[in-house]
Amino acid sequence: MHPLIDKILLPLDRALTVNIIWRPIEATLIRFSRGLRRRRTRMQIEHLMEKLRKQPEVRQGRFAGMRYAAIEATCSAVIPKLLGTYESELDSVFERVFANAYEQVVDIGCAEGYYAIGLALQFPGCHVYAFDTDFRAQELCRKNARLNKVEDRVAVAGEVTAEKLADTIQERRCLIVCDCEGFERNLFNHKTVGEFYKSDLLIETHDFIRDGISKYLIGLFANTHQVQVLHSIDDLQKAHTYESDLASNLDFEAKQLAYAEGRPVIMEWLFLTPHLNI
Repeated sequence: MHPLIDKILLPLDRALTVNIIWRPIEATLIRFSRGLRRRRTRMQIEHLMEKLRKQPEVRQGRFAGMRYAAIEATCSAVIPKLLGTYESELDSVFERVFANAYEQVVDIGCAEGYYAIGLALQFPGCHVYAFDTDFRAQELCRKNARLNKVEDRVAVAGEVTAEKLADTIQERRCLIVCDCEGFERNLFNHKTVGEFYKSDLLIETHDFIRDGISKYLIGLFANTHQVQVLHSIDDLQKAHTYESDLASNLDFEAKQLAYAEGRPVIMEWLFLTPHLNI
């Protein structure tokens, strides 16, 4: 600041260091300003939600145009999915996936169908098996499948075991997307691993639930697959890096809420591709 201005403001600077002067200011003006900012952030998010309700579909990204029957997601945040920024850390993976041909797709932990239905739309010749133990997730996935006119190709079911998954695959060229909160340690084992030698697998690992899952899976698939490890970014970094036309005019605090996925830790995904050229 200019020296003359510093000199003029010097008495104010001294006054602000005195508690008896500062505390009333903090208790009124500053807290009032913070309250207004929080209210502004809340209103910005409400206005964003109003726009999404008018047109409840994924607005951009890999599944742009996919429609939602309700502004609701299970076990994850719905706003990032509708904005099209959800798990943008995986964009490079899906660029490779979309260039491939698969006989079928399997989504384990399908929630309301973001991946199951999005992939059914992306691969119109594929049958999609969508598994989730949550009944509300199954209901929403079926509704979203009907809305997107892929209900004849998206089979929604509940629990899946390692044996049932192997029977579903039957050594076909498949894409398997897995996010099942630590159960991936049970789902893939030495008895059934041979069934996946033609398949690509994208597995979100949950080492914070069961330590050592990532290491176990990398070792399990070492003889049949190459592995790429990807990491999530935290919600603060998302607000700095993610972009959406609908959220572009939001304040930074509102962007944090809009893009937030609420992960408890930095997560890992394993993208496993066969050694064999299919």
